[in-house]
Amino acid sequence: MPRLFELHDLARERGLGGYRRMSKAELARALGVELNGAGGDEPPAAAGPTEIERAMRRGYALLTLRGADNALSLEALEQLAEAVEQLAEDPHVRLVAITGAGSRLCSSGADLATVAGRPGPAVTGRGTEACSRIAAAPVPTVALLNGHAVGGAIDLALACDWRIAVQGAKLRFIHNELGYSPPWGGAGRLGLLVGRSAAFRLFATCELLPVEEARTIGVVDEVVAPGRLLSRAESLATRISRADRDAVRATKRLLDPGLDLAAHERSFAELWDSRAASSTMQA
Repeated sequence: MPRLFELHDLARERGLGGYRRMSKAELARALGVELNGAGGDEPPAAAGPTEIERAMRRGYALLTLRGADNALSLEALEQLAEAVEQLAEDPHVRLVAITGAGSRLCSSGADLATVAGRPGPAVTGRGTEACSRIAAAPVPTVALLNGHAVGGAIDLALACDWRIAVQGAKLRFIHNELGYSPPWGGAGRLGLLVGRSAAFRLFATCELLPVEEARTIGVVDEVVAPGRLLSRAESLATRISRADRDAVRATKRLLDPGLDLAAHERSFAELWDSRAASSTMQA
């Protein structure tokens, strides 16, 4: 059975107007696609609102989105931010990874059904705050894109420090096509990564960007085979564990573009003097 985003791709290819406003059944009829037949080997998407599952892996914590197309309600985003902050306080956690359940689709983006009718300031304000909390977490974070990331899911991925994606996945910049701008800070973060011109083009052209191309321009850090996604996170966590935890936290804070050189100097001096005092006590 085809997924909704696959029907959208097909409608776009055929030039079908107004397809974003159609239900899945209406869209399938317009395209002449059968919904009831068997469709590949992927199990059907989980029903209900997206929940956040926690798991401790070797050297890192894994947060998994699990729900209908792993859609992001405001509540799910806030739960995700809370989980990241709690895990960051665990001295055994050196990396927090965020991924989606299943395959082919990491997240369909904002859960439009749950935010419909809410005022714009609440939709953007709550989601932006949640993504900002994830971005500000004192431990490194990585988005493991196990499949396509659509709309607001890109905003979430960009709030993480790094992005590792499976081969064949796409980043679907559908924000402007739906009639709104990136809701949760994605435009600013993407601009910092790839520059204003490239970022604007991706949004304005509603790009369906293969992760292989995203890797070339710096949006994605690494592309791996589907079966290697979690092993790459484990390898990354192992390498991070070689570094001093406090030094990593301080360095991440210093990469905030708003900080000046005086903040850099204070941070280094505090770590330097702390290590010197520790060495003196051990002598």
